[in-house]
Amino acid sequence: MSGQRVLKAEVALVGGVALALLCWEIPSLRREMRLWRMAGGFRAGHRYP
Repeated sequence: MSGQRVLKAEVALVGGVALALLCWEIPSLRREMRLWRMAGGFRAGHRYP
């Protein structure tokens, strides 16, 4: 295999892993955003140092 093909294979592998991790984390990220908004978001900075 040439270096170019190895590089493309590595990029595809890393991209696939990153996409899978993002899909895995989306539900928990949505839950965290909802909790953050309920706590006040950016406006709550002075209440929660």
